[in-house]
Amino acid sequence: MRRFLLSISILCITLLAAPAARAQNTFPATEGEKVRYSVQIDFGKAYLSGIGIMAYVDGEVLGSVFNEFGVSALSFSYNPQKDKVKILSIIGKLNKWYIRGVVKKDMKKVIAVLKEGGTTYTNQKYHITYTFQQLKNDNPSTGSGQDENSKL
Repeated sequence: MRRFLLSISILCITLLAAPAARAQNTFPATEGEKVRYSVQIDFGKAYLSGIGIMAYVDGEVLGSVFNEFGVSALSFSYNPQKDKVKILSIIGKLNKWYIRGVVKKDMKKVIAVLKEGGTTYTNQKYHITYTFQQLKNDNPSTGSGQDENSKL
């Protein structure tokens, strides 16, 4: 299990470091496509924020959310053919069977919102708000990853 989590973390770091020269999609729809997000999950009295990555690999979408310190908070897979979400790992405080069920259902709805181009889903029953803001791509035309206006 530790090797699996380590491999997911390495995959996430690799995906963040890779330049992305693609169209602005809010959800990965084709093989090899990756989308990066700024993620915030509000639980009412507490919140979780960090970076999220989703990548379409081998016929399914793999996603991971980790905080600014690199600690993986949530990892999941989504099978578009079956329209099913599977929670692969979740942070310790949320790792309860009843919370995992809520997060699993919510992630399926978050994916539906992202497919439609939205950014926010709110679970009205449990007052949980999921916000996935797509991060801006590096500018491939400049070659340096910097905006032309930010050059010194």
